[in-house]
Amino acid sequence: MRLSITLLAGSVYRRRWWFIMAWLVMLVASAFFAPRLSEVTSGGGFDLPESESWRAADILQSQFGRGYRRTVQVVYRHPMLKVSDPRYREMLLKSLDRAAAGTGATNRITYYESGLPNMVSADGSATYALLSYSGSEEKIQPLVPRIRELAMQDGELETHVIGGPAVDYDMEKTSESDLLTAETYSLPLILIILLLVFGTVVAASLPLVLGIASVGVVLALLFLLGHWIPLSVFSRNIVTMIGLGLGVDYCLFIVSRFREELAIRGSVQEALEGTLDTAGRAVVFSGAAVVVGLAMLTLFSFVFMRSLGIGGMLVAAVSVLLAITLLPALLSIIGKRVNSARVIPARYLLAGGGRFWHAWSRQVMRHPILYLVASMAVLLSLSWPVQGMRAGAPGIDNLSPTSDSRIGLELFADQWGAGEISPIYVVIQSGNNSVWRSDFRDALAELGQQLKNDPRVARVESIAELGLPRELPSDPRQLEALARANPVNAAQAISMVNVDSGSNITMMRVIATSEPRAHETKQLVRDLRADILPDISFPSGVEALVGGGQAEAVDFTDMLARSFPFLMAAVLIITYFVLLLMFRSLILPLKAIFMNLLSVSAAFGVLVLFFQDGWGEGLLGFTAPGGIIPFVPVILFSVLFGLSMDYEVFLLSRMKEEYERTGDNEEAVAFGLEKTGRIITSAALIMIAVFGAFAFTDSIIIKEFGVGLAVSIFLDATIVRIILVPATMKLLGKWNWWLPGWLARLLPDLGRKH
Repeated sequence: MRLSITLLAGSVYRRRWWFIMAWLVMLVASAFFAPRLSEVTSGGGFDLPESESWRAADILQSQFGRGYRRTVQVVYRHPMLKVSDPRYREMLLKSLDRAAAGTGATNRITYYESGLPNMVSADGSATYALLSYSGSEEKIQPLVPRIRELAMQDGELETHVIGGPAVDYDMEKTSESDLLTAETYSLPLILIILLLVFGTVVAASLPLVLGIASVGVVLALLFLLGHWIPLSVFSRNIVTMIGLGLGVDYCLFIVSRFREELAIRGSVQEALEGTLDTAGRAVVFSGAAVVVGLAMLTLFSFVFMRSLGIGGMLVAAVSVLLAITLLPALLSIIGKRVNSARVIPARYLLAGGGRFWHAWSRQVMRHPILYLVASMAVLLSLSWPVQGMRAGAPGIDNLSPTSDSRIGLELFADQWGAGEISPIYVVIQSGNNSVWRSDFRDALAELGQQLKNDPRVARVESIAELGLPRELPSDPRQLEALARANPVNAAQAISMVNVDSGSNITMMRVIATSEPRAHETKQLVRDLRADILPDISFPSGVEALVGGGQAEAVDFTDMLARSFPFLMAAVLIITYFVLLLMFRSLILPLKAIFMNLLSVSAAFGVLVLFFQDGWGEGLLGFTAPGGIIPFVPVILFSVLFGLSMDYEVFLLSRMKEEYERTGDNEEAVAFGLEKTGRIITSAALIMIAVFGAFAFTDSIIIKEFGVGLAVSIFLDATIVRIILVPATMKLLGKWNWWLPGWLARLLPDLGRKH
């Protein structure tokens, strides 16, 4: 790498126009493709193929037309009329006929056709209908606007379209709105910070423009990739968050070092070579650390995590490439004019002389144990709430308050109760036997009775609850007469048995007393699987599966809990070896990893205080979900471990330069902090501005990401970098730089050119 990074600087300088033209072509193409990313992304992405909930959902869809991801729910209410009114019925059926015919629905269920009493609200003013579709959710989701348009055409009935595809469609629109909101706030803040850092329009504009460019290029690449692999809508948000933060920061470090080298050397080419040999090398290693962390997300089997990992890796890699190719090419043309168009006098700048940081590092190193204990106490105190972290789930507050799904879900919860929004389904397959057998229905009744005695259960629906005769007649004419005598029971029975496919599968709807995301509801799913169902005396050959939204959440959370330790171990090990190659020290990588773990765990602790205990509700405008969304800590760990390494790499790289020159550990620490303290602080402010803007969006998922990232970067750039690093560097002394001779001979020398 020593040879390649040096050659790169010379090559960029000599062929600067070729590099600029190549990137310009890519940026023009990106401007065309990037805005079209929404065409290939979708909401959802949390399905776990072959999990119990996934198998149950597949049966519910194929046998009963009730698959969450392939069914939309149309909720109706009239301020004056009751559902039983003929005029209400006429308006509803016309609305539904239009929506079903105009969007190709394969099946529909209404109260009028099924007679199911639970499809009508307690006050009789509201009801709902189900429309089922064939194909994947990616094909159904684009139909949602048309379903709404057709269903709401008359306007006298209050009408809302909810259900899996509709919620995911609105989540995608909320995501787009959140992105616009965050960019509106963050971009002006970034420009102000850059002006305060450099003082000149030219120097300040370069990092901002290239940061935006890195996001645009990756969004275009994702659009192309989206034609071959499924992508989550949230990949846009993670790319924008990481891309703006990393892209601006990397260019900030390059421009800052170029101005420093230019002042020393005078020659633009020599300044570029010195910049890439130092700051450029650090950018490459820093980007590698980010890519390593995010690469782990691609190992997950579900679309949401995998697409975030792909997007994050791409934006980190593109940010590095822009910083070490396009930016140097531009700087080779701009040259000394990088300091032109000054708008802020030098004395007011955030970056400049580092006398304060030099003095501060000396102060810390005079009392290293005191500062070490104090800083550790702060970080451990913030980390303490992590031990009580619970898994939460995004509810309707993950949607914009103005979205049709959120309004419809709030109406549904008000009319039917929180548990009715997402019932637990128990899908029971009786093998080759009929579910109408008395012994099977007896076992089903036993299960129903156990659940009805459970305080967590509000209601149970199954064929065992319909009061059917113990011995059903085998003569079809007698069955027909029984159905005519009890039309409501017959309709309900048919809706819960696969009568067209052998009558060997039935389902039970379990309505919980608590809302779907509540801990009690998820525990009910676990108890059903582990304790309740195994104790029921079903005939041999029967298989029972627990499905529904809560079961999907449980399967998702359990899979993450099993995978996270392996992901964390892989990230730590690979990061250690990357830093070992960078610093040629056994101790510095270990220390860097330990301090990163401290700042990340402290950020997790703040997440618990905000989103589990509700401390930040008033400030950020949300209702605490009572737990942390399970995938947020996993993704945050992968992202933060790489981002936190940015400042570690830049700070320690500068210390290593001075240590190699003088052999004086304390002077190296003071010099490193003097030269990087203000620039790291400025870079951190940019990151905090970007991530903090996302904390004020509508989506609870994006809020958690924004808060976690902003808090971790703040702690990392303050307590860790300006207190813990100099304190531990002083205490360890020359051990910081220890590398056994035999290992030094084995490792490739990737150090900078002297």
